[in-house]
Amino acid sequence: MLTSSYLPPFRALLPSTLVLFAGAAFAQAPADTEAPKPAPLATLQYASPIGAYQGYADQPVQSWREANDRVGQIGGWRAYAKEIKSGEPASAKDAAPASDPHTGHHGGGKP
Repeated sequence: MLTSSYLPPFRALLPSTLVLFAGAAFAQAPADTEAPKPAPLATLQYASPIGAYQGYADQPVQSWREANDRVGQIGGWRAYAKEIKSGEPASAKDAAPASDPHTGHHGGGKP
């Protein structure tokens, strides 16, 4: 009944189907190589976020008394708060005079 030359229907159609698809792929029109390419809308630039990185460097050790005196001359924590708010560094010339240690208390006025 069954012979070795018998193929199921889907196996018999497989080679002709592959040839049909291969022919259709080659029959497509070639890409238009003469068409001008549109100019890019914007030029992209890359800047590395770590390009300006500076490695840690040890700071020179100073006397803690001198550091505390310097902060007192500048105006204490309020001067640093103003520095952060305004973006300008605090300096000793903007500081309260050292002769009156209570200047700046209670809104700047005397009690």
